[in-house]
Amino acid sequence: MKKSESHVSSEKTSRKRKKNAANARDLKKRFDPEVEQWFDSDGNAFPSSQSSIIPMLQSAQAALGYLPRDAMQAIASHLCVPPAQVEGIASFYSQFRFNKPGINRVTVCTGTACYVRGSGKLIEDIQADLNIQSGETTPDGVVSLESVSCFGACALAPVVVLNDKVLRQQTSASMKTVIEEISSAPSKDTTGGESNK
Repeated sequence: MKKSESHVSSEKTSRKRKKNAANARDLKKRFDPEVEQWFDSDGNAFPSSQSSIIPMLQSAQAALGYLPRDAMQAIASHLCVPPAQVEGIASFYSQFRFNKPGINRVTVCTGTACYVRGSGKLIEDIQADLNIQSGETTPDGVVSLESVSCFGACALAPVVVLNDKVLRQQTSASMKTVIEEISSAPSKDTTGGESNK
């Protein structure tokens, strides 16, 4: 008796998924230890469905601070999709970072209200002080500089966010002081309740 085409197709798909799952386990062993730790503790809990791509990317970034290539490959292996699909989705959204962030994240608003009140010059001066461009991290890993289009705090312009702390009406001089403080104390955790300014 001849099997129906849909039944044969279903068996092939099932065998392919099992083979990909076995490959994913083998590949996982070759990933960076931090990625393996994230995958074992959190990543493995996600269903093997394409709808898990973005939640898995968010989970990996929350745990690792950014999305290393190994994390995206682990996600692709777990979900049985090509790594290019995962990387394409991650690169589409601005919420995902692909470089390891510094201990301190300095984010400058470049929206209209902030720009009119001097954020363009402000970010230029910060770049000169740190000797990096927006989107980069200092060689010592202490400071990452980023820019955003708007924080929605236009009355406080120009706004800079240091880690999760909003710094209002910043000037080049005030930011130079902040940068000096965080650069001279690299082991100090500035994400807590303690203020640097």
